[in-house]
Amino acid sequence: MANAETILCPENKNIDQLIDQAISVNSTGKSKEALRLLQKANDIAKSVGCEKGELNTIQNIMLVYSQLYDYKKALKISNQVRDLAVHQKNYKILTTLYCTRATLYENLGLYDESLKEYDAALKYAKLIAETDKRHYETSFIYYNMTPYFQERSDKKVLYYLEKSREEVLKISDNSKDVPLEKKVDMLISVNINLGIHFRDSKNKGRNVGLSEFYFMEALKQLDVVKGEIRPDTKIDLYQSLQEFYQMKKDYRKAIEYGENMLALEKSNSMPYNRRAGYMVLAKSYLGIGDHSRSQKYLDLFSKLNDSINSAEKQAVEAPVKKMISETKINGEKKIQRIAVISSSVLILITGGMMIHRRRSHKIIHEKYEDLIAKIHHEAEVNKIELTSEKNNKSNGIKSSITIIDETVKVLLLKLEKFEASKKYLRKDLSLTWMANSLTTNPKYLSEVIKTYKNHNFTSYINELRINYIIKKLYEDPIYREYKITYLAEECGYATPKVFVNAFKQQTGFTPSYFVEQLKVSV
Repeated sequence: MANAETILCPENKNIDQLIDQAISVNSTGKSKEALRLLQKANDIAKSVGCEKGELNTIQNIMLVYSQLYDYKKALKISNQVRDLAVHQKNYKILTTLYCTRATLYENLGLYDESLKEYDAALKYAKLIAETDKRHYETSFIYYNMTPYFQERSDKKVLYYLEKSREEVLKISDNSKDVPLEKKVDMLISVNINLGIHFRDSKNKGRNVGLSEFYFMEALKQLDVVKGEIRPDTKIDLYQSLQEFYQMKKDYRKAIEYGENMLALEKSNSMPYNRRAGYMVLAKSYLGIGDHSRSQKYLDLFSKLNDSINSAEKQAVEAPVKKMISETKINGEKKIQRIAVISSSVLILITGGMMIHRRRSHKIIHEKYEDLIAKIHHEAEVNKIELTSEKNNKSNGIKSSITIIDETVKVLLLKLEKFEASKKYLRKDLSLTWMANSLTTNPKYLSEVIKTYKNHNFTSYINELRINYIIKKLYEDPIYREYKITYLAEECGYATPKVFVNAFKQQTGFTPSYFVEQLKVSV
């Protein structure tokens, strides 16, 4: 919220006091009281003709409604803020306003509208007279535009992050308008996100070396203004370094940054960072063979995860309950009339849905039980006998006339070694790469897989990967606590969506369902 840092209305200092009082009570969760105080300040500002005071109060009223999840109301009020700011030619507030509107549209799921608001914010940012303020606001907008292009265009994500970095570097270290700590804080945030961008396994331009470079650049900036960087920025940096070194399997460094992050987070509650930190520490301690500490952090993760999920559920329900309450007040009779007319239809539809859901659930659970039975059976069968049976079966199948028998035997042996080596978990795996690795050509390899494995190349690799992760989930309880994103990466998939589709296609149910059932029954 925007503090009344200077006297907005010289004729009536009470306006400034009411605004600051409203901000104070709002920070304690008393939003209704804050709105009452702000409205009182706004009435006084109007009565004395103080447009600056009116602009500040309306802006804060908009932000309070935003915090109450009433995004539509906040957007409606933002039009008043816009008109007042345009009349006063306050380009700084117009820039902030359009950034806020962009966030509101994003919260409503209207991402294209959100991007348009950021474009408008850029237009007003370029009109800010103070050079360093202009660079800072422009950098901030570019920075906030990058999430829109996540998973849409890696090039645009990189473009906007680099533009953001370019703008913030133009700010003078001795600026009167932008304090050095504010500039450095922004620069650290941009460098962190560049590091994450180049670390991302889904990014085609992934570059671990560049990722580390930007993380180190962010770390260096901490020494520029010691102790004056916002704690949440430091926490984000330590967590990013923790995840980076865990990815590189440098578990001791990952633990060092993870523990530093948690120590700082204790006095700056950031539960989402803490949750992620617990999971990475659990994996890192497991990586160095410290099972007791790994289990400790896994337990902490599970407990916090349940707490966060519960809080998120309440947060989602809050605006829904509010909407239902308002609807009851404004149109209770109308709802009752509609309910009476449509009750019989709803009963039929609901009944049909319930029957279908039960039937579907039963089929899915039967598939789950079949898979568990299969796992038990394979565990009981002697591996040597099983391999022998497979080889005998393979020898009984006619080979293709285009490949001599000796070549087929060699390729089958190489495939057996390939499966044992788990090279099918590589994210960059392709038919061409695999053929080169097995010193054959793609045509021969594809034909042998089709003839002797009864699969095309893609379904063959999918089966190996899904069987691998199924075994991990069944045998190692810690895997059941990992996110779908991690499980997807663990078995070689570039995106969680592809992993879920492959898992469901092979088993008939999602990995989430499998994990839930394992937690209950195994």
